[in-house]
Formats: sequence, C-alpha cells, structure tokens
Amino acid sequence: MAVVALVLGAAGSMGGYENSVRVLPPPDGPWPEGATFTISLCRDDDPSGRCHKRAITPEQKRVLEERLRATPEVAEVTFRSQETAWANFVDENADNWVLTSAIQPEDLPTSFNGRLHRRADFQLFATIVENAQGVSYGYVLGHNFWEDKADLSIGLCEAENSETEETEEASDPCAGRGAATEEEKKAIETRLTELEGVERVYFEDAAHARRVFEHFLMGKLTSSTLRIVLISENYHVKLADPAVAQAVVDAVKGMSGVGRVE
Repeated sequence: MAVVALVLGAAGSMGGYENSVRVLPPPDGPWPEGATFTISLCRDDDPSGRCHKRAITPEQKRVLEERLRATPEVAEVTFRSQETAWANFVDENADNWVLTSAIQPEDLPTSFNGRLHRRADFQLFATIVENAQGVSYGYVLGHNFWEDKADLSIGLCEAENSETEETEEASDPCAGRGAATEEEKKAIETRLTELEGVERVYFEDAAHARRVFEHFLMGKLTSSTLRIVLISENYHVKLADPAVAQAVVDAVKGMSGVGRVE
C-alpha cells in the first residue's frame, strides 16, 4: 500500500507539473546611462561640406584627440584606422557579399570612437565636434536597454509599412505576409518556455520597442526614420547558460511569424 501510494503521489505530481518559465512584460528598468560616439575624420574625397575636399591634417587630428582625452565627460576614446574599420565592416556584413564587394577599404573613414559617462553630456560632445577642424561628422548612440537583461532577441514579422520599400529578398521570412498572428505568437511562446536553459522570456510590444529605439537614438526618432524602419514586436530571452544559445536559435529560427533571431 505504501508503494502504491508513493507511485500515485508521484504520478499526481507529474500530472500537475507546469513549466516555471513564464512570458513576462519588459522590466521597468533600469534604463542604461552612458553613450557611445563616433567622430568621422575628413578624407580628400569626403563629400561632406565641412571637409572642403581636404583630409584632416596630423595637427588637427592631434588637437582633437587631446581635447577628447582632456574632457572629463569622455570615459574612453580610441582611434580607428581604415584597416580596422574595414575589418569590422567585413565582419559585421559577412553574409552580404554584394555590399562587401561594392565597398573598398579606402572608402571608409578613419575615426575616433569612445564612450561618454552620461547621456546628458551629449550636448557638450556636440559642441566639441562642431568646433573641431578636420571632422566630417559625428554622432552619439545610447546603450541598448536589453544589453544586460537578455541574451537573445527574436523579432516578429510586422505589418508592412506602406511608406517603406517592399523587400525583394527571397530569404526574408516575412516577405509577402503580414504581422505575426496570435496563434503564431502562442506557438513561439510555447516553444521558448519549453526549451532547456531558458531562464526568462519577455514579450515586448511595438510601443516599448519604439521607446527602446528612441533611447538608442538619443531621442532623435523622426517621422522620416519611421518611414524606413519597422518597429516590430519582439521576444527577449535570458538564458541560464549562454552555451545553449545556438540550440535556442535553431529551435525558433524558421518558425512561422519569426522575422529574425539574434
């Protein structure tokens, strides 16, 4: 009788088992401070009106670097050569041979890249760039809200924006279809919450995704930007063990309604 009771008790526990992973809304925060910057330096063939077809001189480059390194609000600054810029470009676009074939190393500018301690220091940075000689352009980007909160991002297919160019990429899983349906979302959520090594799953609606994008662009999200960028719904996945990342990617990539996994 004791053995039977034990077996029945175990069976009852198994029958009532529920996966502990739940799909959660995005956390309230924290919203990351700090920002990264890029200052593109003039080349002889630079189309920027600031350059007047003249490359930055060694003296102008030295003055700018000293100004950046002496500014307390600048947390870090490094110089990026054309060779380094080209290596990074090829690495980031390894799957786009058309683009990497069209761009040559000499087409890429040298630059100063670095970090600001605070987003609020953006205006100071803008003043430095505006007053510097030999600078083609500069820009600042905020830190990614999800950087320390999730390991994987799964973008869902979105309804096509009538003002964006229709994709002709045969490999685009969202081409020729609309937004992910509720049934497709449910299937994706079921798959994610059942995978071994998944610790948390967040669902991000388009409104939160837009807020994240605005934070990344330092609040410079304009109507013209929205015309060429689709703000999609997303799932963000935190893993208990980063080693299972590829297994999770393989499990959801190709599912109906999934546009990208990264």
